[in-house]
Amino acid sequence: MTRTVALTALMLAGSVQAATAPAPLTALQTLQQFNTVVLTNVKSDSHIDGRTWIGGSLTGNNSPVFDMHPGDVPASNYAGLTVMGVGVAPGGYAVNNAQVTDNGTVVYGNTSKLGINNGHSAIYGNTDSTDFNGSGSYYVSGTAGSGNHGVTQITASTFAGSVQETNSLAAGSTNFAGVLGGLSSQLKSLASTGSTVSIVGEQANFTAVVKNGVAVFDLTAIDTQLFSNTVKRFSFSGLDGATSVIFNTDITSATLADDFLGGAAPNYGAKMIWNFYNATSLTVQNQFGGSILATKATLTNNQNIEGGVYVNALDQHAEIHLRAYTGTLPVPEPETYAMLLAGLGLIGFMARRCRT
Repeated sequence: MTRTVALTALMLAGSVQAATAPAPLTALQTLQQFNTVVLTNVKSDSHIDGRTWIGGSLTGNNSPVFDMHPGDVPASNYAGLTVMGVGVAPGGYAVNNAQVTDNGTVVYGNTSKLGINNGHSAIYGNTDSTDFNGSGSYYVSGTAGSGNHGVTQITASTFAGSVQETNSLAAGSTNFAGVLGGLSSQLKSLASTGSTVSIVGEQANFTAVVKNGVAVFDLTAIDTQLFSNTVKRFSFSGLDGATSVIFNTDITSATLADDFLGGAAPNYGAKMIWNFYNATSLTVQNQFGGSILATKATLTNNQNIEGGVYVNALDQHAEIHLRAYTGTLPVPEPETYAMLLAGLGLIGFMARRCRT
């Protein structure tokens, strides 16, 4: 069931009268509030520490855990797990085999073998072997089948003003593909701040040059070598003076198997963004530090990630740890905007010329 149909049904039932969706999240708010945003489908047999939004379906193995560390999760209008169910076949499962530790869940579609251990949940479909535990309440638009229903059930008549209403309205309020795709394009246009990478033997040495709190690395000339099996270690210097560290790369496919030396992955993961703006396939084979922004890519992680994940599809076999982004999002240099405005002016001139 789509979000629009689900909420329309509740309005017809008289439960949603004047409620409005919250404002869409900005790119920075998305990085701060979400540990993981996946535009299509997720397969998982591990866990995600923070909040997750999934555009398609979630298929678990061995009951992967979401929102695992709720005490560290920033406040939000979104549930701990949101699954939009886009592309799920009629009668199929939007969520099959997963757990949510806290902050509830919003699912548009049917669920099976889903355990919600705490919080308020809304399932717009039928449930099978779905447990609602802890404190909170649950709403099921279809048939609430087998499972432990240990918390209060709310109905269409009591839906207004509920946490489920807030979470449901938030669920589809942000076009994450547009917001994150726009962020990737914005970061791509940033000029290097003079930050450099020297490759010596099997080690790449990243030296940050910080301007106004930001260090930008342009990796496009070396990324084929940098992400090859000839480079096995990443060393970083100069990051302490930065609030934000941006790595831009145009590589289309990469295996990320390098050691982040000196504890750099957990120590600096909250300030790093790796912008894989052309990537369609990424594989993590060693502990990785920083947020992975790759809205066109399928990401397979076989080792832990210390940071956010913002991708097209996810095949998860290791943990995604919450390192909520603490930096800012720098804007392109003024000359970039000048070129853009000049281009728009030229377009306007040509349009006027055509009319005359």
